[in-house]
This record gives sequence, structure tokens and C-alpha cells, in this order.
Amino acid sequence: MHRYLLVLLALSAGLLASGAVSGQQASPQAGKNTAELQQARVLLKFGRDDIVKEEMRFSEAEAEAFWPVYDRYDADLLVIRDRYAELVTGYTAAYRAGTVSEAQANQIIDDYLEIQSELLRIKRKYLGDFRKVLPARKAARFYQLENKMEVELEFQLAQVIPLIDPV
Repeated sequence: MHRYLLVLLALSAGLLASGAVSGQQASPQAGKNTAELQQARVLLKFGRDDIVKEEMRFSEAEAEAFWPVYDRYDADLLVIRDRYAELVTGYTAAYRAGTVSEAQANQIIDDYLEIQSELLRIKRKYLGDFRKVLPARKAARFYQLENKMEVELEFQLAQVIPLIDPV
């Protein structure tokens, strides 16, 4: 993957994290956070599409068949990614306020695992569609590329999301 595209993904994750980590606050700040999250989402979408276009090396026919499937896939993932951003936002706000209870900790775990399950369900759901429009090696490459982008974003977020206090 080209370095400048990785930097764009890292920047997007940083913007997402800065919006998420600052938490939900008073109305003017909440509006600012919403704008930051929206900006990060736009940058992330732009960066992902560029990476996919560049790294997949589609033929014209493959591209024509791939992008409509990808757009549906991405729209489904966006709903779940938004839930993840809300989870991170809620957790970091509670963490900073020092109010993460045992019940909240249990709910955070349950919500996180549900989000991860849903992400996997969507990836499985669309695999057949991607296989219909791409040769197997390109479908595999696409999923590898998706994994690399997700790992990069998770790494960026992991650097700024604080660990829950054990007591």
C-alpha cells in the first residue's frame, strides 16, 4: 500500500479518535465533535476508495461490476462503524468522568463483541457477491486489503483510547 494513503488513513483515524475521545459534551462542543466525526468519515471513505482503486488493479469490466457491490457493502459497514464510534465516544466520556461502573463495563464488552460479530456477518454476506464479480484471487486480495486498513485504524485508535481502570 502506498505510504501517502496509509498516512491519509492514519489522519482519518486520528480525527475520528479526537472526536471520540473528547466525548459528548455541551451543545457547542457536541456539534464540533459531530462535525469532526463527519469530516473523519469523509476522509476515511475517500482514503479507502483510493486505496482500493490503486491496489486492486481492476480491469474496466471488473471495476464496473465491483463498485456497485462495494458501495452497498460499505453502506452496510458504515452503520456498524457508527455504532462503534458511539461506543468509543460513550466509553471515553464515562472514563474521563470517572464513572465507568461494573454494569457499564459489562455492557461495553457485550456491545463491542456484538459490533465485531456484525462486522463479520456483513463481510460474509458480501463475499458471495464479490466472488461473482471478481476472480477468486482478486476477491481474496480485496479482503486482505480491507483487513490491512482496519488493522491500521484499530492501531491508531488503540493509541488514544484509554484502558479501563481495573478497580
